[in-house]
This record gives sequence, C-alpha cells and structure tokens, in this order.
Amino acid sequence: MRDTPSPIFSIMPGHLTSIPRRTFLVQLAAGCSAAPLVGQTLPVKDTPALPAVNALSPLKKKLGEGKSATLLIISDSTGYKDVSGTRRFLRWLATQFPSHRAVEYYWAEWEMKAPTGPRMYGEPIVIAEGTSKASLTILNAVLPGSVAQAMIDGSRWANMIAPLNNEAPDLILWNHGHNHQAALAPKDFPNGRGGFLAPLGRVGMEFPKAPQAAIIQNPWRDNDGYDRVRDWWLSTAEAMPVLTLIDGHAPFIEQKKGGDLYQDNVHPSARGYELIYQRLVAAWESTEPQAEVPTTCWANEAAEPLVANGDLANWTAELPANWRLINGAVARKDTEHTFRQAPYSLALTGTKQNDGLQISITGVTLAKVRGKTISLAVLCYVPKEAEQDIQVKFTTNSSDRVTGSTQFARDNWKWIVMAGCPVPADATLAFVGIFRSFAKPPTSDVPFYIQKVVIVEGDAPKGGM
Repeated sequence: MRDTPSPIFSIMPGHLTSIPRRTFLVQLAAGCSAAPLVGQTLPVKDTPALPAVNALSPLKKKLGEGKSATLLIISDSTGYKDVSGTRRFLRWLATQFPSHRAVEYYWAEWEMKAPTGPRMYGEPIVIAEGTSKASLTILNAVLPGSVAQAMIDGSRWANMIAPLNNEAPDLILWNHGHNHQAALAPKDFPNGRGGFLAPLGRVGMEFPKAPQAAIIQNPWRDNDGYDRVRDWWLSTAEAMPVLTLIDGHAPFIEQKKGGDLYQDNVHPSARGYELIYQRLVAAWESTEPQAEVPTTCWANEAAEPLVANGDLANWTAELPANWRLINGAVARKDTEHTFRQAPYSLALTGTKQNDGLQISITGVTLAKVRGKTISLAVLCYVPKEAEQDIQVKFTTNSSDRVTGSTQFARDNWKWIVMAGCPVPADATLAFVGIFRSFAKPPTSDVPFYIQKVVIVEGDAPKGGM
C-alpha cells in the first residue's frame, strides 16, 4: 500500500552532469565502445567466479532471438552521469542488437533530499531507432544520495514499475552500496547485510520470476570504508545464492586505487567508470543465453520460524500469542493496512521513545541456537505522516544488542532484515524487539503496522511469503 538513515555520502552539486537531463549524447562509437585501457588486464580476484548461466542469461537469450526485453536498473549516483559504467553499458548493449529499438526511461529526481525533480521517469530517451518492431526497454531508476531501499518508498514505487505494465522485467540490476552505513560496528553487520536483503526481498515478492544481479562498486580512494559494504554484498549472495554479483571493485584494487580513477573519495572519474563498464561488458560477453534461471528469493522461501505466530494467526486474546507490549505501547487489529490477503495487521501506537513490542526466544528454542546465529525479517508499513520510524533490536543477556532500523520506504510495505545475529553460547535469554523510534517527541500518534515477523536459525532470512 503505502523511507531513511542519513547517507554517509550524498551526491554533491558538482557531481551533477552538465548536460540537460533530457538531452542524451549518443556516443555509440566513441564514448560507449571505447577500447580497454592500454596494456590493462582485469583478472577477477577474491570474488566468486561469474557462472556462465546467471541472472543475465534470460535477457541475453531474448535479445539474441530478436524478442522485446526489459532491463530495470536501481542505482545510486554512480549510475547517474552519462559517462557512468551502467549508462555506458546500456548504450553498448544497444549496439549489440541493432534491430531493437532501444529506449531509456531515466529517473527525473536528481537528489533524494531536495525537491529537484518529480519522483518519476522523465521523457523516454531513444538510444537507437532499430530496424524491427522488437524493443529493448531500460528503466533506469537512478537516484543520487540514496540507498537501495529508497525506491521502495510509496512516493516512488508505483512510478518506478509503471512502465512495466504489470510484466516482470527480464533482469533487475542493483548498483548500490556507497550510501549505506559503512561505519557500522562489527556487531551491527547483520543490519548492513539486511540493508541489501530487504529491498531485494521486496522486489523479489513483486517479481518472483525476475532474476536479480548486483554490482560490487568501487572501493573508496582514501580509506577502506567500502570494504564492509563489499562484505555485505558477498554475504547477501550467500544468503540468496541466485543473486549474480558483478565485480566492479577488483579492477580498482588491481590499479592500486590510482588517483586518476577518482573524482573524489567515492565517485569514479571517467577513467574509473571505464573499469566498471569493462566489467559489465565482460560479464555480458561471458554469459550463456538461457531462457530460465533460478530466481528463488529469500522472502518467498518457506520458513520454519523459531518463534511461532509471527504472522499474527493466533490472536484470540488481547495480544497475539507470543507477543508482548513494551513500555506504553498499544496494539490493535487493523483491517485497512494489510499486505495482500492478510485478514489484519497489528497497528502499534505509542507516545514515548521505545514504545514497542517484543517476541522472546526461550527454553528449548534458545538452547537450539546458542553459539549459532539467527536471522529475522519484519514486514511492516510506516505512513508518511508518522513522526517516527521502526527500530528492530535483537538482544541477549550476554551480548551487546544488534540493532537494525530504516527510515526509507514509507507509505509502502517494506522489510527490515537482520541476517546472521550471533547468539552467545552462554545466553540465558534472547528477544526481538520492535520499537517506535522517535527522533523528537511526537505531536501526533500515528500508528505503524506490522504484518509479519519471521525469526529463523542461520545466516539467511526467510520470509515465508
């Protein structure tokens, strides 16, 4: 139905392309098909090898057979400029299938935190006219200064997917990471990983048959901050093995993060974008066409929850079984804000910091997971009018609490995920808390809504949807 922690790095005014947004420089020969840098080899290091059959395979097969196809790109500012790796790749792709009419829908919102354009695509940009009725449609949902969850927001979601006309894209390509909270302490890594799993899961529920891929972006020039993000992408792929990773990180390391590869600590220069472009082209050329590939998304996997009734099915008393209120929170059944065919959700209200809910892991269940890890996923809805957002905490008696929260994606159903929360071997209690997290005292008491809480053993969440 109906989202954000502040990004560490937002797009700076100087990063905006100097050309008008509705002007597209068609540089198929010079700019897009540039030869590799002289004398350069780009061996892949320390990343899983790209399998021949991967998320790109169905798109490549359809285009090769002369059929119409659609590519959805969800990106941060490193996919914004005309010279960026992703935009150069899509123009190169058009040259590989000249019979197709290639059109790019380019997101018109220039900066997440400023009123710099509508939250929708601009006028379609024709990359190539083609010689047949077949089309290559690229939905380029690129939003500077954003995290991967930002396009789930209710103000963007419907517009992002509208050109699909209820048809699944043939490939979803994520280009995100730089704006995620890379300064998190190690104990908060489950939240870092969850920052990717959550939007992948939401999109995976909408398009369960669409393969998904992600670019591991360039390292930062002056420090190792992005190394954490890279770890989160690698562990995301471990939790969701059908996710294809394209390594845009390694070539910068191989070039020793040379200063000429960057325009600042984060954003590549034209030469740096060339490295990412080359990796995308290499991934495409090594991909074997195939009509169908596995697309199992964690959110759609059947779950054996550690704590029963996370779906609110047993709610015959004042509260759902196994749930309890914290502080001054109030819970009620709500039949208006529900996800799909659910009969009701849980509306949570409260006026104080940390008014919330709790689900405990006790007894035999706790004994089962001592010394191991758990993962949890919360399907929730926060109206845009709410003056607070949701904070999820996993706590035991003998460890620092692991906290996950998100301010992105209001006015739409979203996941909050924490993947791989450690349970100390000596834990005698453990619980998951869901709280109303106020930045300031509220002036109104707007509910937010919980549809499901799934807690499972292991490093990979499951949504049971």
